[in-house]
Amino acid sequence: MDQPPFFGAGFGTAWNALFWVIRAIAIVAAAYFVYQAAIRRKRAALNIGPNWWVLFTLDGGVWTLLVYWLMEHSTLSVHRDSDAS
Repeated sequence: MDQPPFFGAGFGTAWNALFWVIRAIAIVAAAYFVYQAAIRRKRAALNIGPNWWVLFTLDGGVWTLLVYWLMEHSTLSVHRDSDAS
């Protein structure tokens, strides 16, 4: 069965493009969040600098944001802010 005529041939392409644009915005926002959070701390997770975390987030997407959050901000993490060093 064919598509209804009001959808047009490019309807799927438009939604696909919108999905990728929204995904790109979300990944860049996640990278910005990770960078700001890593700068505020003396040592970022795994002693990796903020620039590397941004690179990892841009490459890994929202999954890297989840990993960073689990290591830095969740109740599963060790709170290093109270360290005397």
